[in-house]
Amino acid sequence: MFAHRTIFAIALVIASILIAGCITQPATEAPSTATPAPAASPVENMTIPFAPIPVSSQEGANIAYELELVPAGSEVLRPVKVEVLDTGTGALLFRMEGDALTALYHPASVPPPTAEDLWNGTSKLVNPRISIWFVMPRDAVPDRLVHRVTLDRSAAGRDPLTVEGGAVAVRKDEGPVVIGLPVQGPGWTAMETTSPNTHHFDAQITLGGVTRVPQRYAQDWVYIDPETRQVASGNASLAKNYFGYGKGIYAVSDGTIVDVLDGLPDVETIYSPRNVTIATAPGNYVIQDIGGGRYACYAHMVPGSVQVRAGDAVKEGQLLGRMGNSGNSDLPHLHFQVVTGAPMFLGGEGYPHVYRSFEVIGKVNETRIMEIATRPGITMEELWGDTSAFSTIFDDPVPGEKMLPSNWDIIRSG
Repeated sequence: MFAHRTIFAIALVIASILIAGCITQPATEAPSTATPAPAASPVENMTIPFAPIPVSSQEGANIAYELELVPAGSEVLRPVKVEVLDTGTGALLFRMEGDALTALYHPASVPPPTAEDLWNGTSKLVNPRISIWFVMPRDAVPDRLVHRVTLDRSAAGRDPLTVEGGAVAVRKDEGPVVIGLPVQGPGWTAMETTSPNTHHFDAQITLGGVTRVPQRYAQDWVYIDPETRQVASGNASLAKNYFGYGKGIYAVSDGTIVDVLDGLPDVETIYSPRNVTIATAPGNYVIQDIGGGRYACYAHMVPGSVQVRAGDAVKEGQLLGRMGNSGNSDLPHLHFQVVTGAPMFLGGEGYPHVYRSFEVIGKVNETRIMEIATRPGITMEELWGDTSAFSTIFDDPVPGEKMLPSNWDIIRSG
């Protein structure tokens, strides 16, 4: 994970477009039949920088992307409702407002990013963006989407205004890459997957002058012992006491290693301050070319455990390194993502992937974990010291094929 938040971070009623008021005509003149000119829109354009590609999970087809608003002037845009519609039928597919929209709206930065920021790496934005993620039946995904955004203009003394735009074709022609799992055996918990309320999906990163969402489909994998439903033994503040610490990380596909980093120290205690940069945030890592312009990225390995070097050809299932707590890591886990465009954790565009096969053997109760985590005085050591309080192992596993595990699923690699 590459944002300074806890590992379990959580997160349009249609209005008419307003036009200029009626013009009172002199009594001696016939009333005009001309249509009043529309009021000037504060939005010049709406764009989708990376078109959505449907991704399967147990719940259906996940549609995830960003809507960028290009202002027409200096007015600060304050969206209060967003609707996603099927362009062909006009059917409303998704509506977001209230706290959900507040959590997923990324305003333009004040002051704006400098040219140096935009080139060297920043989370500051020139134009505001809205992160959109919704799930729908696999057989009902439309060919094209369009958006309606309602803006609150009360700060300018004006009524709300609804604008429409952001038409985009859904990329049904370009599906997710199908890969094996980067972990083996039972007890792996998929965290921050198939959910908009994650720091992965939130992170808008501009590097080299281009804004991307490198971690759009990333997961954090944490190991829970399926017998005891615990993640650690003894002092849960120490990273080396976690059962996942030192477990193998494996190639998800045949391919070629294009970049590695090893030798960075582990963070010895969980949730400790980390002094990281864009280069060191992944900790000890491996990046693998898996073909088709896609790259698999594996982060936070134990120092000295990386088994490969740039240029090595590897096979699916080959050991790459071992899970640690290096870089920007709260506790021992594997951060995994697939990107396109560039073999970089934060310089590529997040690309969807699905896993060839697995079994869901249990579930972490998100409501329960958040209830415990928000108790007055609770520490992270106490929270993670008894994960049996919020995790369950099923009597009958649920198979999954060519899909992503759902958020907080406990799986067995199949």
